Amino acid sequence: MAGRENAYNAYNAYNAYNAYNAYNAYNAYGSDAPADALALLTNRDGIVSSQIEHITPPRPASAGNPEALKRLTPEQQAAIYMSVLAPTIDVTSEAGASECVSATVWRRSGATGNGGGLKYTEMLRMKAPAIDQLVQQLNYVAGYAQIRGDRTAEILTQLSLPFPFFQSIGYIDPARTPRTLELLGLAAAFAFSTIQRLKFALAVKRPIEFSPQVQPIIPTPTHASLPSGHATEAFLIARLIWKLMRQSEAPQYGDHAYWGDMLMRQAARIAINRTVAGVHFPVDSAAGAMLGLVLAEHMQNVTRGGGWESADFDGPGFEGRLDFDWHALYEPATDRLHRKVVTDGCRWGTSKAHKGARDTPSDILNWLWEAAVAEWRDLPPAFAVAG
Repeated sequence: MAGRENAYNAYNAYNAYNAYNAYNAYNAYGSDAPADALALLTNRDGIVSSQIEHITPPRPASAGNPEALKRLTPEQQAAIYMSVLAPTIDVTSEAGASECVSATVWRRSGATGNGGGLKYTEMLRMKAPAIDQLVQQLNYVAGYAQIRGDRTAEILTQLSLPFPFFQSIGYIDPARTPRTLELLGLAAAFAFSTIQRLKFALAVKRPIEFSPQVQPIIPTPTHASLPSGHATEAFLIARLIWKLMRQSEAPQYGDHAYWGDMLMRQAARIAINRTVAGVHFPVDSAAGAMLGLVLAEHMQNVTRGGGWESADFDGPGFEGRLDFDWHALYEPATDRLHRKVVTDGCRWGTSKAHKGARDTPSDILNWLWEAAVAEWRDLPPAFAVAG
């Protein structure tokens, strides 16, 4: 996540494709705005005659109508989406012995402005690994360094949000799937602050602090190592895309798990590339993947209702000899986290499914979600021409 703090300004996914340039075609009050103002001044004087005495006023505005969102600029939409989504979680840390540092992501529900009370439910508990585990994990950092020549182009491209890599799997384009891009951009920005708070609380050292032979090929970010932000974002985006595909009921997606499997493989490659680059341990990717998968389910719950998942990441259980393998975490065919997360006999996590909460899903976020789902549906067949 080196140098990406500024990349989240207005956090719109359109920046990945520079789609805003499309608006320049209309030259609507663009760089010539001062000249336009002078021209419009004289133009009005030339076409306005006496004031209209009897006018028909418009209807009163439909306050809070989600349909009005599409008449706002992307930046305004983004601000509204985030104002609804951001308050739905909180993060706390638990001070303890140096080998037992942990932090918790809480699911916050309940009304805030109409006399209702808030309820906090544990959604993800994350415990940091021990230093000796990280020392052992240096073997993977050194081993993965051997393929840096093959992965450098990917690593450099993935310094920014990895939308082009998911675009190569799903049919994602600003003209075709604008709401999908808005949803994914919202997800990345939503995750960013949670990632940073967990990193700060857990304070896991980076590989470069362990050995002068690590020599990362990209600058090492100044924030802590676990959870990996790239892994979090990649698995969050991958699961959201898979959910949109499934919910579209398009026949090519349906319950065909190979789409979800490919999305998860892409997310894993993005995460592992950070170890190849020399800035992350495999355990960081494991923690980030769990966080991203849990946040994706949470976003669906907030926007559409239904169930949600909680999980526990046991860093000490992820032994230093283990590499990251996403298959231990998640099953695309069922779109569910594994209840027991086990790799090579080591149990390093658990998860639990929860029924839908009482909270009414957000109309605003539901509008965005349903608009995104609609972009993945096939158009109906054309009607046959009579005669």
